[in-house]
Amino acid sequence: MEIGSVAIGDARDICVATKWRLWRHLAINGDRGQLVAEDRAKAEAFVRTYANVSSHTRHRRRDRSVKADLRVVKTRPCSCAGQRDGACQPFSRQEMRTQLSKLKMKKAPGADDVCAEHLKHLGPVAQAALLHVINKSWSSAEVPSVWRRAIIIPIPKVGKDPQEVTSYRPISLTSHVAKLMERMVAARLTHLLERDNIIPAEQVGFRRGRSAEENLGRLIQEVQDGWNRPPPKGRPSDGKTAARFVLTAYDFSRAYDVIDHQMLRLKMSHHLPRCLVTWIHHFLRDRRACAEVNGSRSRNRPFRAGLPQGSVLAPTLFTLWSADLVAALKRIPGTSVFLYADDTATLCSGGTIAEARDRAQQAADAIAKWARDWKMRLAGSKTQVLALSQHYVDARDLYIHVDGARVDAGRHLHLLGVTLDRQLHMGEHCARVRKKTKPRIAQLRKMTGRSWGLREPQLRVVANGYIRGALEYAAAAWLPAASESHVELLEIEMRAAARVITGCPVSTPRDPLLAEAGLVPVRARRDLLAARLSCLAASQRSGDPLRAVAEATAPRRLRTTTGWRDTGARALVSAGVRDVPVEERLHVTIPPWIDDTRVQFRLDIGNHISRTAPPDVRRERAEEHLATLPDDAVWVWSDGSAEGGVSAGGSGALIILPSGEEHELRAPAGRICSSTRAELVAIRGALEMLLRLEGGLAESPVIVCADSQAALATLASGAGSQATALGAAVWRLLLALTDGGRRVFMQWIPAHCGIPGNERADVLAKEASSLSQDAVPTDVRSMVKAVGRSATKAWRRSWPDRPPPNFFKTIMGDRMPMPVLLESRDEAVNVHQLRAGHWSRSQSYLHRIGRRPERDCPQCSDLACPAARCLVCREGPDTPEHVLLRADRPGDAGYGGVAILVKDSYPASVIPQPASDCAACRLESLWLREAGDRPTVLHRRSVPSPAPYVQVLRVLALGACKRLCRRQLTVRAERHGWRRRDSKKVISASS
Repeated sequence: MEIGSVAIGDARDICVATKWRLWRHLAINGDRGQLVAEDRAKAEAFVRTYANVSSHTRHRRRDRSVKADLRVVKTRPCSCAGQRDGACQPFSRQEMRTQLSKLKMKKAPGADDVCAEHLKHLGPVAQAALLHVINKSWSSAEVPSVWRRAIIIPIPKVGKDPQEVTSYRPISLTSHVAKLMERMVAARLTHLLERDNIIPAEQVGFRRGRSAEENLGRLIQEVQDGWNRPPPKGRPSDGKTAARFVLTAYDFSRAYDVIDHQMLRLKMSHHLPRCLVTWIHHFLRDRRACAEVNGSRSRNRPFRAGLPQGSVLAPTLFTLWSADLVAALKRIPGTSVFLYADDTATLCSGGTIAEARDRAQQAADAIAKWARDWKMRLAGSKTQVLALSQHYVDARDLYIHVDGARVDAGRHLHLLGVTLDRQLHMGEHCARVRKKTKPRIAQLRKMTGRSWGLREPQLRVVANGYIRGALEYAAAAWLPAASESHVELLEIEMRAAARVITGCPVSTPRDPLLAEAGLVPVRARRDLLAARLSCLAASQRSGDPLRAVAEATAPRRLRTTTGWRDTGARALVSAGVRDVPVEERLHVTIPPWIDDTRVQFRLDIGNHISRTAPPDVRRERAEEHLATLPDDAVWVWSDGSAEGGVSAGGSGALIILPSGEEHELRAPAGRICSSTRAELVAIRGALEMLLRLEGGLAESPVIVCADSQAALATLASGAGSQATALGAAVWRLLLALTDGGRRVFMQWIPAHCGIPGNERADVLAKEASSLSQDAVPTDVRSMVKAVGRSATKAWRRSWPDRPPPNFFKTIMGDRMPMPVLLESRDEAVNVHQLRAGHWSRSQSYLHRIGRRPERDCPQCSDLACPAARCLVCREGPDTPEHVLLRADRPGDAGYGGVAILVKDSYPASVIPQPASDCAACRLESLWLREAGDRPTVLHRRSVPSPAPYVQVLRVLALGACKRLCRRQLTVRAERHGWRRRDSKKVISASS
């Protein structure tokens, strides 16, 4: 989102750029000890420094061994046996288009001055020429020199001395054409690594569907399980009594910049096809770069080692490079390994802290030996050690030696963006998170005010992405373990963001405040996040360490230790989905080089037809479009059904062969299921049935008709782009159908318009929803949504129901209030404050703070004071409850239209039932009634949707009464800035 011309997400980049503009004219201390002031000299100093880091390190004995192994490997033929098939075959146009769509726009070009926008807008002829160049490089294993050139832009690091060369971060600008081919190669490389299970499960960095949160969650849960073992009655026993832990976080100096190319080639040759290895090796060799400072460039210098900074292939290649480190560390008993790219940590356990420390020393020695063997540099001074124990004496005098340097244990350890303490109470981390979010809330506060600023939907987007995103980073792992007092610190920041969104004062009760802002408390989100991590662990393949931790059972001895496993299990039980099996995530995607062009997707029926068009019109257009498809085809009509779109999924399909023979399918889709997933299950079942049928159907085209555009759009992204196991299963069946050259058409059709095949499939799906759902697995996303609905509902039920002024639950029941979509910020704030029960413009409040003094009483807090009486009835104080539920026509006495506007959220029990039609206005749906001391109200059932309902209420709030006709209402709306067509639309919607 943008404010003016500045993107919110770029605020930090703008700050850094501003500092760079101030520092770029400063003299720096060059790499040779002299002070450098000229731009060209600065650039030379920078490029010399970076080139020296990426220089080739000679180790004669080790180099001879690697060269001997490479000579043996080179004698082996490629797995394609010279046929150039499989992963070695030329790239297709579909692969290039897929990766073109993923290129990032608005990025600076490299040495060839070609922008990503240029490649994005290439025509068919230019795309064919570009693909020819890419395939030429792929087949000959020759990489153009301009693809191996980079322009380095030094950017100052935060908190570093700007006069030191090492205080600048190098940002490399490389060719976007090279990045495009890198993406195409990386897609094949990633598929091969996942297919052959080369990367260990402990490495979660830069892998699809994995995150740092998983490693942190596994670490914290393992520690808590060790603590909860029974205390020793005599001598501690490793694995049977309560454990002590030593956590060590290692730091590799310039990890990406010092990788030896020959050694990397040797590691790749053990697992990958020779054609792929050769191209990657030539891509890394003979790389050159220059530095640029204020437009002045240095000479090109060679970079003889390391992975290129900013390269698409670099992260994946590093995971392959460090794969054997895990095996070396797992040989040490009682040691767990955690890797996220180059961030390496080990957790060593023991019955005593001395035993844990000895194992930590063994792990440190193993890492140091691995680093020396592969020419890596281990920075012992940056390594961190932390004792994880319930006994404070275990942290005294604890240290290990890392590559000759002594590392003492500290009070905290910073790992993967989370600060851990000895007892895992997360106090230090919560304090740091709060310190990080305070400036963000201040920035949000600058975007709006009492009568100006962004509208509520925009504020909600910023709050959820910019503020809640910072609060909930990896929160599924650490938030369940945090103590309640530390969680309250985060709740305070969430309430501060809610006050900015709604404009409510500080005195507003917390539950109505968060509900009005559309935010959920951190405690409610804690259960949801823990359940999500539990479901993610259950979706991992057998043998995964995260899944093993989630399935483990440990006694609960310590009350103060609560992990995500128990918290998630309770949340799943509360949602009623504890016994629902979780579908295993997609570990191996469909090969990206597979040709899927024989499957055609049609997501429309020709001319655009509105969803509100009459069923006869939609059916007629659909039949006209279906008549253009092949006649002698196999017709498949599929449909999915889900109760409320969330549960009791059923899938039905009707298959009609060219001979007229029909086959029906009824299959359950899952107890927790979305309509889109039910549709995909129906398509999968129909294709499986079609493959089982016999009778000379190999040449007949297949037409699959479905009424879910979301399901077809998911499949239309391509076979290799499927992110779920269900989508990949459907594509494997489609590829099996088209293996012999058969064509398959995936056609969308409008629903519920009388198309016979679709209507029959709909009946079959509803019948299938009543079948047994116990054994049907559900995807993680559906499970998490079910838990989220349950957690939010439990929070709504916990709203306090106390006497006024806290009457929020009285008017809302257990429903979330609707967003206030008003153009005027001032009116929206009034609505929020009235519904939340603290209105800053009431007479009683203004008199209490001294803003409305009377002659006899300048200021008081007594609600019975005459100065606090309602301006309408003059009988009681104008509290929000009185204004909303008892005052007679508040809009006539200076309160504006806010009292009528808020009634869009009232439950039916609060709004009076209609007595008769308003014949005077000839608005047949506007039910008006005078009910005792209640104001004139508009009944909910009179308007089909909430949006026009709010608009009609606003028309009435502008001064319209029962005696105004439709034309007069339209005229009055136009006087207040409404467009005429919108005003007519509102009034028509009411009638």
